Amino acid sequence: MSPHGVRPRRIAIAPLALAGLVWLGGSARAADPAAARRIEALEEQLREAQVQLKDLKAALDRQQAANEANAKRIEATNQTVAESAKKTKTVSLPDWLDRTTVFGDVRYRHEGFYHQPRATGQVVTARNRERIRARLGVRVAFSDELSATIRGASGSVNDPISTNETLTGDFTRKSFNLDWAYLTFSPGKSFGLRPGVATLTAGKFPNPIFRVDELVFDEDLSAEGLSETVQLLGRPIGPLDQVKVHALQWTFAEIANEQDGWMFGGQVNPSLHLGNVQLEAGLGQYWWLNPDLIAQALSRNTTAFTSSGAPVANSGFNSALGNTNLLVTKTIQPPTPKGGKKPASFTAITGYRSGFDQSNVTLQATIPNVVAAQPLRFWFDWVHNWLAASDDAYGWQAGIRLGQTKAKGDWSVYGFYEHLGQEATISSFTWSDFGNGGTNQAGPGIGIDYQLLGPLTVSAKSSFTNSIDRPAGSRNPTMTRFALDAMVRF
Repeated sequence: MSPHGVRPRRIAIAPLALAGLVWLGGSARAADPAAARRIEALEEQLREAQVQLKDLKAALDRQQAANEANAKRIEATNQTVAESAKKTKTVSLPDWLDRTTVFGDVRYRHEGFYHQPRATGQVVTARNRERIRARLGVRVAFSDELSATIRGASGSVNDPISTNETLTGDFTRKSFNLDWAYLTFSPGKSFGLRPGVATLTAGKFPNPIFRVDELVFDEDLSAEGLSETVQLLGRPIGPLDQVKVHALQWTFAEIANEQDGWMFGGQVNPSLHLGNVQLEAGLGQYWWLNPDLIAQALSRNTTAFTSSGAPVANSGFNSALGNTNLLVTKTIQPPTPKGGKKPASFTAITGYRSGFDQSNVTLQATIPNVVAAQPLRFWFDWVHNWLAASDDAYGWQAGIRLGQTKAKGDWSVYGFYEHLGQEATISSFTWSDFGNGGTNQAGPGIGIDYQLLGPLTVSAKSSFTNSIDRPAGSRNPTMTRFALDAMVRF
């Protein structure tokens, strides 16, 4: 049936029937007038059917045209809706958000110091403090070859090796400072290079070298300047998995009209495997140009001297810098103002007794699945300063850790021993959490970590240290430093 109840097949044969009736009608009219009338009536009915057929065809054509127009309107509407949704998505979710990573951590710490070194006859009680650390970073990867990273961190703006804030000061607000700000450029296919073969980092960035501890550089130290890393192997060669070369150009002081302070160095960093044992090593050299500028920042009275030895007005004193290295001082007699009273002389720090040109060897071996699918790791770290002013020119650390904390229920325990001579490293940049921080310390340390929840790690650690060379007039008890941490990473 058609939409109007007419059977198309019967309508299609009506013209043939009409022609036949006309022929028969002509014959019948000649023979019988009554038959002629009947035939005329049939002819009239057929003509009416033809008219109805034409009307029906016209209606069908109009319906088909309306359907086509409606389909076009629906298609146009769908396209408009899709374009509108696309525009809305672009406005609400910019494309760069898909390439953005947010990361950070928050840590709460209880820390105690017991049996601290002290001058003979001095009374020193135990010290306990509550501390927090908060770090928040954003990394935007514009492509596989270019990214930008920014991270803020709590802590004193003047302390280069700690992002902790002590909970004190009558509920005053705590500092949050720019900790990282750097660009990473890794030329690859766009330049016809193997992806990952070279990486250039510029700005203020985390230390890129291979480290197993904080013997030479504290983990919170954010270097400034440039670094480059080259991966020499496109694929493993036998047991040798990769060889990286790190080149470092760090700037730590800029002085107008005088030579600036830089650290130039590098490290060769191979990694390999012997069976299922993973091995990694680092052979580094770090030479400091004008390190006396760091020592001069320790002085309350003057921070720099010209090439002729004249003092530069104090503009960079940093009370947050720690120091245990040997220093050179100078008595300064300020000029007497015309017609005025002669000012008092003062003692200023002019520099270190030592220079700093350090060789560093780092080794690590990891054996997987030793206990309850947990790995066992051994490490050793050694440093020697070739420009030291005394025999206390070397330091070393050796340790062992069983386990790792990655997922809920993971755990690890560790122990180590460290010996760091007074002139082996720049004390302002070495491990701040060992003993009282700085150099001229030796002793063991132990710790345990437990992954209580997916992002939550709880830790307890302690070190037991003595001075290697006891300062004159002081006692040298074994100081215990204890820390209990709860940290959430994201």
